[in-house]
Amino acid sequence: MRHLEPLLGGFTAKMAIHTAALRALKRPPEQVTPQDLPQLLEGLKPMLNTFIGALHAKVILAEITTSLEKAR
Repeated sequence: MRHLEPLLGGFTAKMAIHTAALRALKRPPEQVTPQDLPQLLEGLKPMLNTFIGALHAKVILAEITTSLEKAR
């Protein structure tokens, strides 16, 4: 969320994650596991492309992926 909030605002970021989890994983974000995160990020891509543009979305998703890999 911390990567998305500055771009989308708190409520929209939360709803984007919720929607992506339901669409990509068929379950709410509360049930997402660390193994699901790549698929969740892929599910966020279409929304981010619309909200912030494809190039910026690609950069943000790469930053999130890098942060997740460092956290492991």
